[in-house]
Amino acid sequence: METVVLVPALATTARLFTPQVDALSATREVVVADLHGSGPFTLDAAARRVTDAIDAATGPVRLGGISLGATVAALACLARPGRVRHLVLSGGVAHPPPALAIQRALSAVLPLGVLARLAAAQQGPDGAADLRAVGKGTYLAGLRELARVDLRPRLREITLPTLVVCGDRDKVNIPLSRELAAGIPGAELRIIPGAGHLWNLEQPAAFTALLLE
Repeated sequence: METVVLVPALATTARLFTPQVDALSATREVVVADLHGSGPFTLDAAARRVTDAIDAATGPVRLGGISLGATVAALACLARPGRVRHLVLSGGVAHPPPALAIQRALSAVLPLGVLARLAAAQQGPDGAADLRAVGKGTYLAGLRELARVDLRPRLREITLPTLVVCGDRDKVNIPLSRELAAGIPGAELRIIPGAGHLWNLEQPAAFTALLLE
């Protein structure tokens, strides 16, 4: 049986992929990797949790990530060449965008309650609950880790069928998605009409269908 491994965004939990888990579990094994775990957040540790999920799969693996989860999924794919059959990267980046510096500065000074309200505006009440559960320290650590990543020299090592997607309302990440797709040999780029950053919640059926293409 095929295993679908999904990697959520920073400061979210498996709850983020509830629509996809509900839709796919009847026909596939679905695993949502824990992006945060215990201890200080690092991208290397997050990628190891994804490779653990890949290693545990008994059949072919379809790997998908969204936001920071897309960057982690790319790292895991590089660490397990040949184990992933298909890769879907949504709203991911190969290196930090200029706007990240502003996001880090604002996030450092805003109280957790304000950050939680911003998460709720994007994801609903569960987004606020996830952020509070993960904690501001881990959230800031994730932004700090993202600020130092640069996958561009290694993107050419990803040779499996790859689909890079980005919502057309996710303006900051569109050029970064284009760059990501251009760096992966044979990757397809698709801009999703009417979609924002975490568009798997906005258009769950369309996101699920795209995972299975």
